[in-house]
Amino acid sequence: MIAFSVFGFNVYWYGIFYLISFVFGYLIFLLLKRHLFIENYAKNFYLLLKKSPEDIILYVVLWVFVWGRLWHIFIYDFAYYIQNPIRVFFFWEGGMSFIGGIVWVFLFLLFLFRRYNFSWKDFFVLTDSLIISTWFWIMLWRIGNFLNQELYGRLVIDVFPNLSSTIVDFFSKIGVFYIYDRVDWYLRVNTNLLSSFFEWFIIFSVSFCVLFYYLRNKKRRIWFLTSFFVVWYSFIRFLFEYLRMDSQSEFVWFFTKSQRFFLFFLVFWILMLFVSLKKRYIK
Repeated sequence: MIAFSVFGFNVYWYGIFYLISFVFGYLIFLLLKRHLFIENYAKNFYLLLKKSPEDIILYVVLWVFVWGRLWHIFIYDFAYYIQNPIRVFFFWEGGMSFIGGIVWVFLFLLFLFRRYNFSWKDFFVLTDSLIISTWFWIMLWRIGNFLNQELYGRLVIDVFPNLSSTIVDFFSKIGVFYIYDRVDWYLRVNTNLLSSFFEWFIIFSVSFCVLFYYLRNKKRRIWFLTSFFVVWYSFIRFLFEYLRMDSQSEFVWFFTKSQRFFLFFLVFWILMLFVSLKKRYIK
């Protein structure tokens, strides 16, 4: 959706949200650079922060855009883009894969791991730092989905056929049920609102409390924040696939393409979370 126009040039909400989230990430790195406590247990990461924090953000931006887009094209909508190749470059229409962005950014971080001789402590302090800005990005991303009326939910009557009119009216008033008028005039589950609330607010609130507790007591665990985020995000995304209308044609043996990836993420990062809890505190 177009936010405004300047001299005939359209500025889209997606572009504004991406810009805000990447600037926010850069400010987080500038803030971290001022705190010497990072140097105590992530020396090489701290040196990179002091030298060129913008390099991290620049490469993350490029990898999110390029590989998030390519993942969506090849995994989810290859036939459409084969017939409409020029639309590969129409980023403002949506079509960015969170899974693709996460996978390839993680591979890029492994490149930094080798390039700057990171220890595993350096590596996971970096991922924990990126997770902070990722929370903010998810919130803006879901707002963009809602404004574009993308990723809308299934019909309320199909998902909850036995709900009373009173309950339906209540959830409609608070936005949980919503009519996407650019799609049709049926009442649907507002998966954008639910995703924004659970993927961002709930995970952020709990993670922030845990992080605050560790920092207040001058203790933290290696890669706990990263593991905690990926585990809960994967779990929530896995469940919400059953409510999203765009996922209904992708089910094979009860799972969509996205659910298979998130199931892998969930299992792998649960193991990482347990490993983190067994590690000693970093003081």
